[in-house]
Amino acid sequence: TLAENIAGDTVVGHTTAFAMVWESLCGFQPSKDIEFARTLALEMERIAIHTGDLSAICTDVAYQLGSSVLGRLRTPMINFMQEWGGNRLSKGLIRPGKNQFPFTPALAKRLTEVFDAYEPDFNEMVEMLRKLPSTLSRFERTGIVSHDDVLSIGAVGMIARMSGVNRDIRTSHPYYLYPELNHEPVIKHHGDVYSRVQIRRNEIRQSIQYIRDMIQNVPEINSKEVVLNNPTPDSFTISLVEGWRGEICHCAITDSKGDFVIY
Repeated sequence: TLAENIAGDTVVGHTTAFAMVWESLCGFQPSKDIEFARTLALEMERIAIHTGDLSAICTDVAYQLGSSVLGRLRTPMINFMQEWGGNRLSKGLIRPGKNQFPFTPALAKRLTEVFDAYEPDFNEMVEMLRKLPSTLSRFERTGIVSHDDVLSIGAVGMIARMSGVNRDIRTSHPYYLYPELNHEPVIKHHGDVYSRVQIRRNEIRQSIQYIRDMIQNVPEINSKEVVLNNPTPDSFTISLVEGWRGEICHCAITDSKGDFVIY
């Protein structure tokens, strides 16, 4: 799809935003199982990418153990996405007007096993990162982006939150299951590498807890086949999704026939 082609490593975020735009133009309201699957997929993508980024940060400061362990821990997360939807990067998982790959209680059990194996090693590794002088000396007061700089460049998401700016679509424009999760953004104030490490670490833990809570009550799959209406003519619509980097915005304009003029 167009969204997948431009998404890079934010496939779920972009395809969800794309689906929102299309469904809005077609007057479609997603069922509970669709909202559940998309919320879960967004948080799984956040866990996987943040874990890989923590591995990359360890590589940058020549901490080989952290690089190896965290790099390994990313793998079961993306492998689970392949178990669920047939693609490690979640391509094909999100489609307008449907639950392409319903999330089942069997998948919930499997994901619980994945988290149970992940968390002990993850917690041990990030605790070591927090204590090692050789890593802290390279994280703290390094690569600082100040509060004023964040405001001047219009930073969003994690980069805004590292310097005390609360930019998180999950709270400012909540959607899907986020109102039920009572999401609280992770905010830091020093704007340095260590702030970004802490945000990634805390958001991983937060996302895992959200998903653990969600899968205690997997919604019934809506098997009713839905045919989307044609897009409303002469319309403008916009969607906002909080990807792992920050807010993702998609918009579209239709002409008098309902065809896309701008997307």
